[in-house]
Amino acid sequence: MLHLFTRILLLFLLLSTADAENNTVNIYSDVENSVYQIRVLNKQTRKKSVIGSGFVVGRSDILATNYHVVSSYVNEPETYDLEYFSTSGETGSLELLDLDVVHDLAVVKANKALGKPLNITHIPNKGANLYSLGNPMDLGFSIVEGTNNGLMKYSEDKNILFSGSLNPGMSGGPTLNESGEVVGINVATSGNEISFLVPAKHLSTILGRLKLRNYKPEDDFFQLISDQLLSDNQAFISRLLTEKWSHEKIGKFSVPSELSHSIRCWDASRVAEEDDLFRSFFTRCSNERSIYLDEGLELGTLDYEYQWLESDELHPLRLYSRYEKLNSSILNSNAGKDDVTNFACNTRFIRVDKQDFKATICRRDYINYTGLSDVLITMAMVGHKNKGFIFNLDMIGTDFDLALDLYQKMLGEFKWKE
Repeated sequence: MLHLFTRILLLFLLLSTADAENNTVNIYSDVENSVYQIRVLNKQTRKKSVIGSGFVVGRSDILATNYHVVSSYVNEPETYDLEYFSTSGETGSLELLDLDVVHDLAVVKANKALGKPLNITHIPNKGANLYSLGNPMDLGFSIVEGTNNGLMKYSEDKNILFSGSLNPGMSGGPTLNESGEVVGINVATSGNEISFLVPAKHLSTILGRLKLRNYKPEDDFFQLISDQLLSDNQAFISRLLTEKWSHEKIGKFSVPSELSHSIRCWDASRVAEEDDLFRSFFTRCSNERSIYLDEGLELGTLDYEYQWLESDELHPLRLYSRYEKLNSSILNSNAGKDDVTNFACNTRFIRVDKQDFKATICRRDYINYTGLSDVLITMAMVGHKNKGFIFNLDMIGTDFDLALDLYQKMLGEFKWKE
């Protein structure tokens, strides 16, 4: 009886494997002519600068891809061209029509029909098989099978977690369900068979507004990006301002910890040693998010940190010297002089729950992205001989007034505990 059961189980496994292989083959053959390589070419050399993938959607001359694939063209259209490359070796020029920089999507148009448009559908249940297609490493058209692990609920992006290995060059390609319908767009990988997909519903939004204007290209892409970034940031901070925050105790202060489910806090305290003359504690929090605009330029990050320092043995002057070195903040941004204005700073003394602080607020504005600023805030407690407390808050690409609202609310929840 056991021998018969084993044979039946083995037959079932063989049939299941065969069905999976047949399904992969069918999907590959059905959509091969609808998936393309997207190329960014240097106009002078006509050589590839960036490659990614794209797929026919909406109508036969429309391709969807990632924003980051075409970003160099968006930022320097006088330097680069866009081109498609088919599995049969056919090439042609592309025109940028629209984009969603927050969800890393772009839509381009060819001057001829390219293939059968793929249909967009909802995300299947967790555990469902998915099939990612694209052009990895410029090695040709490929398909990667993986599993849907659901939306990343602890992330602002809400991307799909995909247990398949996306490689460079697959960005912008489609990920399909077993019926060959698009459920997501390839966007990134973290290695070890962990990858991320943009839910296809965001692409449907772009296609909807394109259809309303008869597929005419956007007039001003920098203004469009500015509006999208500002709207996203305003929605993000507004949510933070209405959330019920958790708190932590650091030194004598109780302070806000995780401001939302998408923000994570980590202990970064120095390991104490037996002969230490002082004690210090350090907590760092971040939304661990960045929106890609161009090489070296990403926005959307929120970071804040708390540092406590105390000593019963160090002379106050020596403690102050160490304290002063800790009172600095370096903005995690590579924005250059062509991207932002110079910082303008204002320093004053303020009182927070009966404790005096020296507070500095610095701001610089983005040149090409109207309404967005970098804000750097640092505060150091003063008036104590044997203890110190530092609070830093950095926001990259934010609405300045809302950033101040967030700062004021955080200060309102600082509580001194004797």
